[in-house]
Amino acid sequence: MRPTYSEEAETYRQKIQGFLGEHLPANWTGIGALDDDSRETFIEEWRALLAENKLLAVSWPEEYGGAGLSEVERIVLAEEFAKAGVPEGNENDAFSITMVGNAIIECGSEEQKRKFLPRIISGEDRWCQGYSEPNSGSDLANLGTRAVLDGDEWVINGRKWFTSGAGNAAYTTAMVRTEDDDTPDHSAFSMIVVPTDTPGYNILRDVRVMGQYDGHYEVDYVDVRVPKDNLLGPRGQGFKIAQDRLGPG
Repeated sequence: MRPTYSEEAETYRQKIQGFLGEHLPANWTGIGALDDDSRETFIEEWRALLAENKLLAVSWPEEYGGAGLSEVERIVLAEEFAKAGVPEGNENDAFSITMVGNAIIECGSEEQKRKFLPRIISGEDRWCQGYSEPNSGSDLANLGTRAVLDGDEWVINGRKWFTSGAGNAAYTTAMVRTEDDDTPDHSAFSMIVVPTDTPGYNILRDVRVMGQYDGHYEVDYVDVRVPKDNLLGPRGQGFKIAQDRLGPG
């Protein structure tokens, strides 16, 4: 049994087949043997190629540069990449940026959407997510990173790790405690957009995963100040926003 999908999605599927048929041999053969610098160059060229062919974030609304395809239709397209051996992960931003953008589309202000989404879909800006921490375990309710409102700015202090893609990201969406300790855990956390060039945002190291360095960074936040308007969605709704982002993944 195969799900039905629109004529437009079929057009995109054929487009992707043609794109992969033309570019796959040159771009993906032997990537595992590349050194770090060459691999990063390859990824940047791949992103640019996807953006040039309008194959980034096809499920985003058309008003923000996407194709407006449904989630089922997006999966049909993901199948074509998967059959060709192209991973659905950090290297293949045809799909990984969709999860970043979904949180902004669903929860961001109109100003945030107009500011961030076009630069994501064009490939100009890369994003990462700051969730897990060294001492939190697998339960996000144990996160210790805090943000305190000081006038018109959030002041963030804490440490994150396994922040995938932080090494070349322009922004991190950080999940932080914004409420006091008496607030129920699932209402105590918020999402805040942090430009990675903000003073006090310090990448400490690339953390080994199963013995390999693969772009999952430990990041220290020391009195990181960002405008209060960088709050993504309602205050105290960090868990909901995290699920909106992680669920489709």
